[in-house]
Amino acid sequence: MSYFEQSIRPMEPRLSTSLPVGKQYRYQVKWDGMRMLAFGRKGKVRLQGKSLLDKTTKYPELSVLPQLLNGEDFILDGELIALLEGSPSFFSLMRREHQADYNTISQSVPVFYMIFDCLFLDGTWLDKYPWEKRQEILTGILQEDRTVHICASFADGENLLDAVKKQKLEGVVAKNRESPYVEGPRKHPHWQKTKVEQHIEAWVGGISMRNGKVASLILGMEEKDEQESGEVKLRHIGNVSSGLTEQDLSGWQKWGRRHEVSHPPFLKANPVPGRKIVWVEPQRKINVTFNEWTPELKLRAPRVTKGKGI
Repeated sequence: MSYFEQSIRPMEPRLSTSLPVGKQYRYQVKWDGMRMLAFGRKGKVRLQGKSLLDKTTKYPELSVLPQLLNGEDFILDGELIALLEGSPSFFSLMRREHQADYNTISQSVPVFYMIFDCLFLDGTWLDKYPWEKRQEILTGILQEDRTVHICASFADGENLLDAVKKQKLEGVVAKNRESPYVEGPRKHPHWQKTKVEQHIEAWVGGISMRNGKVASLILGMEEKDEQESGEVKLRHIGNVSSGLTEQDLSGWQKWGRRHEVSHPPFLKANPVPGRKIVWVEPQRKINVTFNEWTPELKLRAPRVTKGKGI
């Protein structure tokens, strides 16, 4: 099997609760996107996701890669991102991922390929080369354009982490300058990721009840329902109760009685079956802090940080 047909599990960073510090590290932004390997051979491109599934037809924008690269045969590693109001948005990227008409959605949800490694170039495997050498090769062979970018590296990780927090990005990855590329899925200490809490404003579309009291709020984000003539409904992104006081829960229960509707405002008729639900018209948003998005577009470990208008 040639390099072009191979399935490669991308190198995975190990989670670190504190930022690794030292001259042996260089630091890059951890983008809120989807891992993507790009295989090139004589003008053709094949895209492979972290799951090893083929993504080539879903992202036709990346067919431009051979024109930007000084070399015929290559394997690149990077993160595919989509933007919402100027910031990386995993939710927007998954909307793009789940659409069937890729050419149409590419106009409304453009993607950007943030490349941070080169594993193979014109017959030579680079995975045993030190990370720093691979970076030199990458920056020397690739020309950036509107869609394709080289992920910048920084010597000062603490300043980068501060900037990431201010810009509400996902985190920072510290990479050992001498490290080889070690195929996953095992998370390797040569690369260490430090994540920051993420924040989102979500609509409340329902209230889950237990024993006559509020158990959690049912959250959603706006999404057009193509089967309903473009009507805007909510995609269920999870439930939240953490961060709500007894007084908050009582307030939401009273609010729910005043704004109850007969049908759920979600794309699915009932995104949380088996529970007693008070469906409400989505008039209120709440601020939610969470750890990360799941592949199913649900919030992991959500916590209410501030409510509006209760």
